[in-house]
Amino acid sequence: MRIRIEKAGIFGKDGEYAVGTELDVQEEPKVWGDRYTVISEGRKSKAAVTNPEGGGEVKTAGDVLALADGNFMAFKSAAAKLLGDKTPSKKDEIVAALEDLATTPE
Repeated sequence: MRIRIEKAGIFGKDGEYAVGTELDVQEEPKVWGDRYTVISEGRKSKAAVTNPEGGGEVKTAGDVLALADGNFMAFKSAAAKLLGDKTPSKKDEIVAALEDLATTPE
């Protein structure tokens, strides 16, 4: 799949990608929100680095809720790891979904 960076704030292993940069990725980076556009499907190449600083630890809903008052994109990204494709776009809706997840027994 080939995507084009549409807004600033997307980083790879060598730093921030310039707006207009085209990348080949294995799957759509949905956590990037509206910062990219899919321009072709089916082509396989290198995957973009979505988190150059590591941070692969699994967080609980409570851990993610603690991030709600900080950087919104970091909060939304962490929430998307727990909520997947059902991640809402608005902060208050994300908080409600995480609170529901935190209180739902497994």
